[in-house]
Amino acid sequence: MLLLTAIVVCATTLGCIAMIQASGSQKPIQQDQIPPLQTAPIWLNACKKKDPNLDECICNTFQNMFPYLAKGIPEIGTRPFEPMDIDKVSLTKGQGAITLSGAFTNLIVHGPSNTTALYTKMDLVKNRLDIGLFIPTIKVESKYDLKGNLLLLPLVGVGDAKLFLKNVTTHVQTNIYFPKYMNETVMVASSMKVDFNLAAMRVNFDNLFNGNKVLGRTVNTFLNQNALEVVNGLKENIGENLSTIFKQIMNDAFSHMPTKLWLQDD
Repeated sequence: MLLLTAIVVCATTLGCIAMIQASGSQKPIQQDQIPPLQTAPIWLNACKKKDPNLDECICNTFQNMFPYLAKGIPEIGTRPFEPMDIDKVSLTKGQGAITLSGAFTNLIVHGPSNTTALYTKMDLVKNRLDIGLFIPTIKVESKYDLKGNLLLLPLVGVGDAKLFLKNVTTHVQTNIYFPKYMNETVMVASSMKVDFNLAAMRVNFDNLFNGNKVLGRTVNTFLNQNALEVVNGLKENIGENLSTIFKQIMNDAFSHMPTKLWLQDD
């Protein structure tokens, strides 16, 4: 739960400040310098606005894109995200039952490339797009340096952290609009709300309490016994920050994909 909260950027509404730093070996992509596509690539299938099966078609569009997004799509400026590498997540949370300060470093995230699009619902009158996503497993390995309390239980340590999430189902509600980008009409998400559920989760922090095996085992056992309960308590705040990540990924991609190539009038 702790690492999940850090990865999705800790909740600002609870006074939490988290900073994710991209890999220093890669130069940042200047999205505003990437021109929109002019022809439809193999990974982009076209849908008709008046198609009675429009939702199913758009669902297939998303599904077809996932394997390519995992490898990165240079023509629309998206980096590979399988595995997803994050240099550092600085974490400070000073309110509520959970108080933490410190950082995760050298994060490696496996699993996003296995995402399945469960459904899409597009309303072109209300400018609304809803998406259901399923990820069977997410695995994270990182270094950590944390100090604080979890539900009145102290947590202090420096070492390796591992996280395993199983059967993650995500429901995304998006408000969209269709502006012009370099004289092409594109789709952009203006706001987003994310809800999620997961079937199980396990976490392990090595070297807690300066290597005290008894205390370390106690804290890890407590985390695994109460992981879903704690996640449910933070679900709304985690969802808010997931929406920030999902919105950026969607806009980076679709802002360079003219609707004439995938959401056609006739």
